[in-house]
Parts: sequence; C-alpha cells; structure tokens
Amino acid sequence: MVVLITGASRGIGLELARQYAADGKQVIATCRQPAAAVKLMAIADRHPGRVQIEALDVTDHAAVDALSTRYRDQPIDVLVNNAGDIGPRDPGRSRLHEQHFGTINFAAWRDVLEINTLAPAKVAEAFVEQVAASTARRMVFMSSTTGSNVEGKYATFPYCSSKAALNKVVTMLAIALRPRGITCAAVCPGFVKTRLGGSSAVLDVEASVTGLREVIAGLTMERTGTFTRYNGEAIPW
Repeated sequence: MVVLITGASRGIGLELARQYAADGKQVIATCRQPAAAVKLMAIADRHPGRVQIEALDVTDHAAVDALSTRYRDQPIDVLVNNAGDIGPRDPGRSRLHEQHFGTINFAAWRDVLEINTLAPAKVAEAFVEQVAASTARRMVFMSSTTGSNVEGKYATFPYCSSKAALNKVVTMLAIALRPRGITCAAVCPGFVKTRLGGSSAVLDVEASVTGLREVIAGLTMERTGTFTRYNGEAIPW
C-alpha cells in the first residue's frame, strides 16, 4: 500500500507517516521545508526505502502539478490531504481577535481558505489518476468539527468557514469521483495536542492517528462523502 500525506513534518501528518511506515506501508511525505523536518527525516532513516520525503507547498499549484508528474506512474492507495492552517492565533492568543467579527483580518482569511480549502481540491485534482490506478482508491481530507453547522459553535470566521467549505468540497468530490470507484471522506482528528491544537487540547496525537487509521481503513464506496470523527462517530454538519 502507498500513502501520500501532505503536511507531514509535524503533528498529525508526522504521526501518520510514522505509523504507516512502521506498519510496512510505502509513504510519500510532503512538507514545505524537508531540510528542517528533523523528526520526519528520523522516521525515514528508521525505515530505509519506505519513506520518501518531498518538498511541497500545497498552495503552489505549479509545484503540485510537478510533483504529480514525477509520480505519474505510481499508484497511490490513500491520499491524505492533511496540510492546514488555523489562521491568526499566536501562542499568547493576542491575534485571535483577527478571526472575530468586527476585527477580521481578511487577508489572513484568504490565506486560510487557500490552504485549507483550495489546496486540498487542487491536490485531489492533480493526483486523481494515481489514486484511480491503485487498489484502495481513497482520498481523505483532514477537517474539523469547527466546520460543522451543528457542532461548530465558534467565533473564528476564517478557520471555521474554511473547514465548512472543505466539507462541501468533499461531498462534491464524492459525487464527481464515484464513477471511478474513488472514496472521498472528511475526517476529524479531535482536539489534539499539536501546535495547531494548542495547550488546552486533550487528546494525544498517537491516539488520534491510531483512530484515524482505523477510520481510513474502513472507508468504502458506501461511506463516500461522509464526515467521521477519529473514534468512528459520524459527525452531523
């Protein structure tokens, strides 16, 4: 099995790469600065020939196309669109107001939409042939309950709207790619102890990713277009 993971230098993406490689899967791990991805390089060193690290800024569409061309003959069983951005929120949360109504930073909002919504759609479009040529044929999109109209009662306009839009993208991809036998699904990792999750997060990244991998392994065409929590619960949105 071959797994492509975007945003694999830290957090959930890094743990996905670690667990898949440890299980004997072939991993294509992308990140913006491979030379600085010390932990990712350590995983590759522990599993010689099993982890390929590639430089990729998912907002650079020409670079996405170029990487797809390099792997044009490589079937990809699982494509994990994990790269994302939470938007303005420094460690002291002194910039959080830039996501709140009345003081919104609209330039930052555009950036968040570019990373969280447009980029996953572009990556899916660029690698659709490789996924279609595989055995598993799964596209997975890292979303969040903040993008749910049912559960996401938050005031952060850029981040929440980007994930809500991503969920819609997934439902549209599910329809568009059903004839090709490709399953598309949005997943939520939970409130995880990562740089994005922050100090108040409650879930260890290892537990989150273990659950996510179970969800991903269970994806079938009957579940295409769905939104699922790391523990297998369906998320209303």
